[in-house]
Amino acid sequence: MAFFKSSDGVSLNYQDRLGKGQTAVLLSGFSGMQAEWQYQIDDLQEAGYRVVTMDWRSHGRSARTAKNLRISRLAADLAELFDLLDLNQILLIGHSMGASVIWAYLSLFGEEALDKVVLIDESPKLLNDSLWDGGIRGLNWTTFPVLSKSFFHQKLTVAAVSQQFKNALRVEKEAHPFNFDLVFPLLEDHLLADWRENLQACSRPLLFVAGEQSPLWKPDYIETVRPLFPAQSRVVVLSGTGHLPHLEKPADFNTILHSFID
Repeated sequence: MAFFKSSDGVSLNYQDRLGKGQTAVLLSGFSGMQAEWQYQIDDLQEAGYRVVTMDWRSHGRSARTAKNLRISRLAADLAELFDLLDLNQILLIGHSMGASVIWAYLSLFGEEALDKVVLIDESPKLLNDSLWDGGIRGLNWTTFPVLSKSFFHQKLTVAAVSQQFKNALRVEKEAHPFNFDLVFPLLEDHLLADWRENLQACSRPLLFVAGEQSPLWKPDYIETVRPLFPAQSRVVVLSGTGHLPHLEKPADFNTILHSFID
């Protein structure tokens, strides 16, 4: 376990699991933590990857702060971690808000440090309007004040997660509790962003994995998003999973991941 201080003075936790192969960086969603990636950490390490994870500010083991709770700042934190560890040719994997941070990173810093990109169950525009219905189910300008504070508390998984894994996560969450009210400004910023341009412009090989029964989206949301994917993209819908397919069916997810990266 290690920490680095961001350029705006926030202590951020990361773990660098050294390996002889390519570097994989795994990014969690809103309220997520590094421990959620254990299935992928173990699998990628076994395949020889150097695996790096981090906790966003006010998440996991990182410092609690109300400072600069914006997606663009998280992207800057990520870029500073890349510089600290001198990372390049990165396999960058982001779940939910982690995918949005990837799009923000691309908009601010470009693709030079990246080799391949994996996005998990995230829409590039979460707020629906008269021209877009690929966002969070029911979320629009009218419902935003209520749904922004309530939708997150619904059950996000469909397939059963192993009890042993849930117990390990519970220990970590109890040791490092998440303060929803403190971090709500980040969620607001996240919900209002539009990353469609950045998704379309990505020229790196890209894998998108959607949960077939993810409760956040309308049933066919992937068809709304699909036209935005660049030609080199691969889109996979993992059956019988919700918003966390990498936790719900880790073996299936890892198989999909390796078929893309290998």
